[in-house]
Amino acid sequence: MKRYKFQALVTLDPAVTAATVRPGQTRRIVVRGEHHGTHGSQVFSALVTPGEDLPRRDDDHVIMTVTLSCPDPREYFEIGDHFALWLGGDVGHGVVTRRLFV
Repeated sequence: MKRYKFQALVTLDPAVTAATVRPGQTRRIVVRGEHHGTHGSQVFSALVTPGEDLPRRDDDHVIMTVTLSCPDPREYFEIGDHFALWLGGDVGHGVVTRRLFV
């Protein structure tokens, strides 16, 4: 398993409250990504940290840092790849904007 860290632009679902994602607080969330070759989806346990710029009223986008372990992370999470966040139900979806080296 390789540890992989990236930054993403995430769109939170309207039902997500401010208590679900607080700026600067790390939270364990399930991330679902799609394999480039097989197009099958896989779920991964991840640590997600929202940036300091939580969504303002009428804007549901936030920059988040995602850290996860995966046997071949580049097959799921390259720049431009889409993924979903799940916490007992879908809470948002995002796109990888840049890789962060650990």
